[in-house]
Amino acid sequence: MIFSLLALHIAVCVLLVATGRRLGRNSLLVGAVPPAAAAVWAATRLGAGRTEAADLSWVEGLDLALAFRVDAFGDIMTVIVSGIGVAVFVYAHGYFAPEAEGTPRFAATLLAFSTAMLGLVWSDSVWSLFVFWELTSVTSFLLVGHKRTAPAAVAAARQALMITAGGGLVLLAGLLLVTDSAGTTLISEMPPLDGTAAGVGAVLVMVGAATKSAQIPFHSWLPGAMIAPTPVSAYLHSATMVKAGVVLVAVMGPALGSLAPWRPLGFAFGIASVFWGAIGALRHRDAKLILAWGTVSQLGMLITLFSAGTPKAVLAAVTLLVAHALFKGALFLVVGEIDVRAGTRNIDELGGLARRMPTAFAVAVLAGLSMAGAPPLLGFIAKEEAVKAAINLDGAEAWIVGFAVIAGSVLTVAYTVRFLVAVFGAGPATTLAMRRAAMSVPAAVLGLAGVAGYAALGQLSDVVGSAATRLSRAGEVADLHRWPGLTLELWISAGVLALGTVVGLVVSRRPGRVPVGYAARWTDASIDGVITFGRAACARIQHGSLPVYLVTMVATAAVAAIPFVGAGGLGHLFAWHSPLQAALALTVIGAAIALAFVGSRVAAGLALGASGITMAALFVVHGAADLALTQLLVEAAVVVGFVLAFGHLSRSFPKVGLRWKTARMAVAGAGGVAVMVGLVAASGDPRAAPPLAEMASASLDEGGGRNVVNVILTDIRALDTLGEVLVLATVALGVVALARASNGAERPSP
Repeated sequence: MIFSLLALHIAVCVLLVATGRRLGRNSLLVGAVPPAAAAVWAATRLGAGRTEAADLSWVEGLDLALAFRVDAFGDIMTVIVSGIGVAVFVYAHGYFAPEAEGTPRFAATLLAFSTAMLGLVWSDSVWSLFVFWELTSVTSFLLVGHKRTAPAAVAAARQALMITAGGGLVLLAGLLLVTDSAGTTLISEMPPLDGTAAGVGAVLVMVGAATKSAQIPFHSWLPGAMIAPTPVSAYLHSATMVKAGVVLVAVMGPALGSLAPWRPLGFAFGIASVFWGAIGALRHRDAKLILAWGTVSQLGMLITLFSAGTPKAVLAAVTLLVAHALFKGALFLVVGEIDVRAGTRNIDELGGLARRMPTAFAVAVLAGLSMAGAPPLLGFIAKEEAVKAAINLDGAEAWIVGFAVIAGSVLTVAYTVRFLVAVFGAGPATTLAMRRAAMSVPAAVLGLAGVAGYAALGQLSDVVGSAATRLSRAGEVADLHRWPGLTLELWISAGVLALGTVVGLVVSRRPGRVPVGYAARWTDASIDGVITFGRAACARIQHGSLPVYLVTMVATAAVAAIPFVGAGGLGHLFAWHSPLQAALALTVIGAAIALAFVGSRVAAGLALGASGITMAALFVVHGAADLALTQLLVEAAVVVGFVLAFGHLSRSFPKVGLRWKTARMAVAGAGGVAVMVGLVAASGDPRAAPPLAEMASASLDEGGGRNVVNVILTDIRALDTLGEVLVLATVALGVVALARASNGAERPSP
C-alpha cells in the first residue's frame, strides 16, 4: 500500500502539471485526492498496532535502498500530513480567486510537497529520509516563492532554502557517522550507540533538525516565510515541514539518546527557542507573524521533550505534536480568511471581528484555548503531560526543563490572549469582503478536532501511547487522563493560565513597536557575503589564463610525485616486448617534439593526430583493441574540433621568444616526469594479484558478456561510465554551440 499511495501522489502531480491550465482553480480539489486516500488509509490503522514495511533496493552492496516503515507513529504523522493537507487544499480553493495566476502550478507544487513529507515520515532508511528531507526543502522553496515577481517573496524563499538545505548537508554528514557506528542504515534496527564518532554524528543530526524546525539561531527563515500564501503557512509552517526536524529527533532518539551531547544540545536549542519565540509572538503586530513566532516556541517545546527521551516526556511530546498541528493549523486558516476579507493582518487595523466574523471567532477561541492549554481541549492534556514529564526528570534536568515548560506555558497563554484580544477585540471598524465557505469549513473542522480529541481521549490515549512506546522503546507508557485530579500538575496549570492571562492583557493594551528583524538581516547579509566571497575567489582562481592553469596542475602533480621518487625501483622495468613497440614509441616522441616547435596550426593538428594514432597502434600491439577504437574516436572528435576552430583562427601561432618556449617545454617535461614517477612506483609495488580470473568469470556470469572490458564499463562501473559520457556529450554540445555562435556573429545583418 505504501508504494501504491506514493505512486498515486506522483501520478496526480504529473496530471496537474499536464492539465492544470484546463482545470484552473479546480486543480486544488484534484490535488486533494491523494492526501485524502492516504489519510483514510492511516486512520483505519490508528490504534491497531500494525506495522507495514516496503523497500526497493538500489545498490545492495552499498546498502542503498528506499526503505519505508509505517508504524504507530507513522500512522499519526500520516493523518496529520495528509488530513491537514486535504483541509488546506479545500481552503486554498476558496483562498485563491478564480482568476488568480499560477493556481495550477501552486496545486502541483503543494501536492509534491505533501508527497515529499509523506516519504519523510514513512522512511526507515536514513538515505530515504535524506532524499525526502531535501525534497521538502526544494518544494517549500517553490511554495514560499510562489509570488515570483515579488522581491520580498524571492528573498524569503532564498533564505529558507539556504538555511534548510545547508542544514541538510550537515544532516548528511551526521547520518554517515551514525550509520557507520550503527552498522545499519535502517533506523528501526539501530541499537543505542556510543563512541566519539557517533557523538559527533549526533551533534550534526541535532543541528540538521534545528535548521528544519526553525530553532534558535536558525529560526529567521520561518517568520520570513510568512510572506507566502496562507495555505502554505498553515500547511508547511505549522503542521508539516517544520515538524520534520521534530520527527527526526523523535525517531533518532532511541539510537542517539544515550550519547552525551544529545540531551544537552536538544535542551539548548529547545529551551532557547521556547522563550525567544514566545517573546517574538508578544512583540509583533502582524497576526500571521504572531502565530509564526509562536510556532518557533512550540517547536522548541517539542524538541525539548523529545530530547529528554523518557517515556513520560515522549508521551507528552507526541500528544503536543497532534494538538499543535490542529490548533495552529486552524489559527493560520482563520488569519488567512481575515486577510482575504479585511485586506490586512495588522492587528492595529482590525476591530469588531468577533461580531462580524462569528464563525472565525469561535474557531479562533477554540484553537487559541487549546494552544493555551485550557480544558476541555486537547492542548490541556498535552500541557498537563508536559509539566508532569518535566518535574519527573532527575536532578538538574527537572529544574531546567521544568522551568522552561512552566514559564514557556505562561508566555504561550500570554501571546494567545494578546492574539485573541488584538484580532477580535475592540478596534477600528473593518470593512469585510464576502464570506467564502471553502475557507471557513476547513478551519472549523480543525478547531473542533481539538474538542473531539478531548472527548475521545480513551481512544486517542491508545493511539498516542502506542507511538510513545515505539519511540521511547519502553515496555509501556501511562495513559492520558481527561481529568488528572487535584494534583500538583493541575495547580501548576491553573497558575499558568491565570498568570499568562494577566500578562497577555497587560501586553495587549500597550501599543508597542514593530521589532526589527535583526536575525533575518544577519542571515541575508551572511548569504550575500558568501556569494560575494565566492565571486571574488572565482575571479582570482578561475581567471581564464590557460597557461596558469596548466602550471598549477603540473606543479600539483610534481609535488604529489615527490614521495614516490625511488619508491618502486627500476628492476621491474624492461625496454619492450617487441621492437615494433620501440619504433612506435619513437614516433610518439618525435610527434610530440614536432608539436612543440611547429608554427602552423595545421601542422600542429597533424602532429597531434599522428601522436594519437600512434598511441592507438601501441594499444593494438598490446592486444587492447577496445582502447585502440576509443583512442581513434577521440582523435576523430579532436579533428572535428580543429576543423570547426580553424575557420575562425589565424593560420599560424603567435610568435613567442625562446625564453617563453623553454618555460612551456619545462612545464610539459615536469608533468611528464611526475606521471612517469607515479607509474613506476605504482607498478613496482603491487599490493595484490590482479583479479583477472574473478573479473572474467563475473563478466560472463553476472554481466552476461564475454568482453571483460565492456562489462566493466557498462555494468561494474556503469555510473562512472555514464558520468564520462555526460561530460563528453556536454563538451560536444559546447563546441557546437561555440561554432554556431561564431558563425552567427560573422553573418551580415539583413
